[in-house]
Amino acid sequence: MASGGRKAVVIGTGIGGAGCAALLSEKGFEVTVLERNSYSGGKAASFEKDGFTYDTGVHAVGSGELGPLGEINRIVGGDLKWAQIQGNRIALGNRVARYPLDYGSDESIYGILDGVGVLPENRDDCFLCFKDLATMKPEAEMEALETVPLKEYVDKFTDDPMFHQMVNATCGMLIVVTYFTGSTSEFIYCFAGMAEKANLSYPRGGMGAMARAYLDALERMGGVVEYSRPVEGIIVEGGRAVGVEACGRVEADVVVSNMGLQPTVRMVSDHLPADYLEWAISLRSSYGAVSVKYALDAEVVPYPMTLWMPDINDQESLEKYVGIMYPVPSIPDPDLAPEGCQLVLAGAVLSPDPKKKDLNNAVLDRIEATMSMLHPGIDDHVIWKLRTDVAYTANISGRDLGEVIGLSQDVKQIGKNRPEPRLPVPGLYIVGADAGGRGIGTEMAAESALNVSEMIAEDLA
Repeated sequence: MASGGRKAVVIGTGIGGAGCAALLSEKGFEVTVLERNSYSGGKAASFEKDGFTYDTGVHAVGSGELGPLGEINRIVGGDLKWAQIQGNRIALGNRVARYPLDYGSDESIYGILDGVGVLPENRDDCFLCFKDLATMKPEAEMEALETVPLKEYVDKFTDDPMFHQMVNATCGMLIVVTYFTGSTSEFIYCFAGMAEKANLSYPRGGMGAMARAYLDALERMGGVVEYSRPVEGIIVEGGRAVGVEACGRVEADVVVSNMGLQPTVRMVSDHLPADYLEWAISLRSSYGAVSVKYALDAEVVPYPMTLWMPDINDQESLEKYVGIMYPVPSIPDPDLAPEGCQLVLAGAVLSPDPKKKDLNNAVLDRIEATMSMLHPGIDDHVIWKLRTDVAYTANISGRDLGEVIGLSQDVKQIGKNRPEPRLPVPGLYIVGADAGGRGIGTEMAAESALNVSEMIAEDLA
């Protein structure tokens, strides 16, 4: 659908912003993208150091080219390439289970349950629960499960402690909240979707390659991307968003913000109904995360991705170590590290408050202790090591908090309770993980880009 020469300004080059900008350009809009940083990608950016390419966080993409990220790339003619991540593991203490890509099959489920050590008398009930969580439901049933906490749902099947620990850890990995508040519907959407597509992947060139592919396509279509140009305000005239202030006025027929809902509404607070503003500001964020990035001179870790949790029955382990997710991106994509070397990213979740520096440092210390315990000798092969805290994430995103996803995917904030992309100010939209959409982090942002670009084209037709 052609836009008739309409102008769009997009704030931010996270997955949602970059994807929406390219999609709008493909629809005929004149698009200008303004990015506060000197690089693209936001919390899914990548950086180079001494021949290694590392990500801002600790990522994997549940569906790869078969999901919304791949769909955007195909629509805009991007050059994004993918590598499957195979041979993944979940470990509870010294109990290890391998997760094949098609982990929803009966054989795979029983293998996982035996690996993590569910009690023999609970094996059949745990199987039924796992199978249920790995199966997509009809829309009406999924909607009914939106407000059901995942723990409450699992309790209906089993009280097996190892199974509960596995589900809680997996919930933290997929939607970055615990299963005490995480939505059953949102978990199933992610977990069953991954099992169905069997295509856990990593973008070649690092996570930052996704935004770069979309923005390269945008520029080929005539769009403009300006870096190191932060937006200072959104211009509202006659009750409508007509552009932004960013070291000068940038006029547009539509403004799309990838800054997140709360930073966006603060910029236009004088133009919003008081009850909407109060509601938007009250919404909760996901957990934050800290990470240790290892550049190694040898291939120390043989597994492409591991989710490890300390044994809940081992008090000493609980006091010394911390649950971590540690992918090795240089296994699916060897070009991310020099030949014979390895890149390992180890992360753990915690409060998104960047002021809790002592907590951040304590968890980072535990990540290093955990990696040294799990892979003895790793410290002998370190070329460099980078510790990133919650403040690091907040600085990249420009937000007050260093949350991983954005707004929390808990029982009160998903599905029909997720913020609408259309703000109460005509001509102003949000895009990204905060704006509707379902799924895992970057994929939720990509789905939002697809939805919002269609919405804008229809609104301005």
